[in-house]
Amino acid sequence: MFTSHSLLPQDSHDPQQLLEAINADGPPDPQLIDKAAQAHSRSGDERWLMPWALGLWRLGRHAEALAVTDRAAGPLLANADFLTVRGMVARQCEGHRETALQAYRQALAVDPQRADAHYNLANLLMDEQPEQAEQHYRQSLVLAPGDAQVWHNLGITLNNLSRYGEAIDALKRSLRLQPGVADVWCNLGLAHQGQGRFEPAMAAFRQAIGLDPNHAASHINMGNALVCCLEPEQALVYLERGQQLADSSANSLWNLALAHLLLGNFAQGWRYYEARFATAAFDAVEPPSAGPQPASLAACPRAGEPPLLVWSEQGMGDAIQFGRYLPMLEAAGIPYEFRCRPPLLRLFRQWLRLGEQVQPETLRTDADDQRPQCPLLSLPRLFGTELETVPSVLPYFQAPESPPPHLQVSPPPGGLAVGIVWAASADNRQMYRHKSMPLALLMPRLLDLLDLDLIDVHALQVGPDAPQLDPWRSHPRIIDWAPRLNDFADTAHVVSQLDLVISVDTAVAHLAGALNRPCWVLLPRNPDFRWLRHRADSPWYPGCMRLFRQADHGDWFSVVHQVKAAFDALFLFDVDALAAAKLH
Repeated sequence: MFTSHSLLPQDSHDPQQLLEAINADGPPDPQLIDKAAQAHSRSGDERWLMPWALGLWRLGRHAEALAVTDRAAGPLLANADFLTVRGMVARQCEGHRETALQAYRQALAVDPQRADAHYNLANLLMDEQPEQAEQHYRQSLVLAPGDAQVWHNLGITLNNLSRYGEAIDALKRSLRLQPGVADVWCNLGLAHQGQGRFEPAMAAFRQAIGLDPNHAASHINMGNALVCCLEPEQALVYLERGQQLADSSANSLWNLALAHLLLGNFAQGWRYYEARFATAAFDAVEPPSAGPQPASLAACPRAGEPPLLVWSEQGMGDAIQFGRYLPMLEAAGIPYEFRCRPPLLRLFRQWLRLGEQVQPETLRTDADDQRPQCPLLSLPRLFGTELETVPSVLPYFQAPESPPPHLQVSPPPGGLAVGIVWAASADNRQMYRHKSMPLALLMPRLLDLLDLDLIDVHALQVGPDAPQLDPWRSHPRIIDWAPRLNDFADTAHVVSQLDLVISVDTAVAHLAGALNRPCWVLLPRNPDFRWLRHRADSPWYPGCMRLFRQADHGDWFSVVHQVKAAFDALFLFDVDALAAAKLH
């Protein structure tokens, strides 16, 4: 965005006339640009730099244009038009982001009322400093409220800040000004999806596809929304079309992977799953070594060769679930070293009996280390895991010793020792909100069972959601283990002594399954692929795990109702009726 203003004194017209000719509609005539360059060469008058640089920029010759702006040393450095052009040029040149930022800020210092400079500065700040970008978009809109593109980019920024309601307002304003833009409809769909409102999201994606049948992002996002609505067969149609339209799109492959895995089509799913490291969600993830990733088991090292570095690339629950593949590497004669996060070290060293083969994760690639490496969740592909061949021998974690005294669970006077976890890891903000439930929804049934002397409750929740237990912490049969749990080896000692674990989809659920302890997992409507569709059991944890699914998105009440019914069946009577009778 660039608004031309008079740059020159009234008694000097030629550079201004040339600027206006170059800034006219259509590509500029290269001869006009040459004229500006020659005039500057002859006269040394820096006023010719403006048409020269602008012409090069409009032809896409950005590096040359930046070099031209570098020649300015006099009044142009206090000219808002010139500084805005310099910012536009520098933004297109790799490694010159700071130059562009400085130019836009200087332009606004000269003329704070430039809507285009606010807009261009916001575009530069959008990814790394979205809060500042928002301020500049809003200031641009104060000055030019009818600019549909600024409303659109503000909406994108608000989406990135997870302020979906405000994003919807901004994107709808953009559409009122310019209704036929597929990109805006697509981002409106993402805003609705961020709120968990999938029907209006899919309606927006359909509108985008109607406007532009070749709009790859809308096909991919539509497919993702259908996966979230547990309609992966329909999702595949859109995702495959999105892949045709954008064959280099990692997001389309990633979403294809999730759809196939949700359907249990593991052969295709694991293959597409390799695209995850090219998506934005994995931007910060690096392998521990610069060595190659084997494409097959046959390409993995053998005895006497440098070991394969297997590394945990995702959450701790993923590490626990897929840690079952590590002994399979050993059985295949493949030497390896496993890298994981510190809270998992003792669990894998002692409970999987891997000892010093397990080392702390490294967050950056060691360029001098050329040993082969493999992400943990790539092992199912290497082993050719199908739905029917999931390695499911339980338990695969086993206690190395009796629990130390401070981790011993006292047997309940009667009934069952029940562990509870109600919140996922807060490290992943989006998944945390999606997977976590308020403890207050579950507690009334647990209190009924406590009052009937049927259970003891063992709270295993750690982190920022642990204080949700505060209203009931004084109950003599509710035990809060959080202060005593220093890592997952400690948690494993406690879980291994419990009769039942009730957990949302988080690492403790996987730990209970790996220990072959009875576990009820409370799932959102659109769960991770590993839980498949509609099933009440899990092939990953056969015999010990029962799945409770939301009836609708965000509906934890339906899950609690299922848990109540499960307790009635477990104790062979109506707990509500018994609790009411006891009150009387």
